Amino acid sequence: MKALTFREPWVSSTMEKLLKLPASTRRAIIRALERSVQPKGNGKNSRTSQDDEKDRLFWSSFGSWKGDGTADELIEKIRKARTFNRVREKL
Repeated sequence: MKALTFREPWVSSTMEKLLKLPASTRRAIIRALERSVQPKGNGKNSRTSQDDEKDRLFWSSFGSWKGDGTADELIEKIRKARTFNRVREKL
């Protein structure tokens, strides 16, 4: 077995624990770690409807919208929709 040296004590203790495991368990850990650093998908467009929904919810939390027309047209619609019917009571 090779002597390993690490500067961080937590890395050294973790490596000592891992080296005590059986070879099959270590290989399984290595495969899981390799999968965790590989990019998702096979180079194809791997976006799902769940990803799209998360994006929509994220942007809507900042007040975004999707619709026909420009922002200026939306502003004009909002201004026209406002009603101002102030009724003041007499003192």
